[in-house]
Amino acid sequence: MNPSAASTDIRRDLVALLPRLRRFAQTLTGDANATDALVRDVCARVILKSHHWKGECRLESWVFNQIRIGWNEETRKRNRQEPHSRQNAQATDDGSRASKAFLGIHEGLASALLLVDVESFDYSEAASILGITPELLSSRLCAARLALASQPPGLAERRA
Repeated sequence: MNPSAASTDIRRDLVALLPRLRRFAQTLTGDANATDALVRDVCARVILKSHHWKGECRLESWVFNQIRIGWNEETRKRNRQEPHSRQNAQATDDGSRASKAFLGIHEGLASALLLVDVESFDYSEAASILGITPELLSSRLCAARLALASQPPGLAERRA
């Protein structure tokens, strides 16, 4: 496969992954503008660095991992620029009450819950994406589920 064909395939696959990538980035940033910027920057980086992906893992795992790495780099950069101010991500008003409840839990917990319960990654793959051990992932999943269960009854949508 020539480089332009591999690049085209990755671009096509990225387009299909965009809604999932945006959901994951939203759990990290908590802000729609920051989410869009993160996804845009990481997708551009993935296209430029597509030669680094050797097919050893699923493309989506690699791209989700790139989202996490991109967010960590952005956070470090922001902390260096503003060492004394704390960044406090707020959930946007464009989400539903259920998504606000989901995004209201700690970012590491929301990301773990999203990867396992929504995106259906297995524990080892989700742990790898987040850069943590499977045991820590299990702990975060438990804490996230408890945090969601402790939400006030009227906050989350009920479905029949």
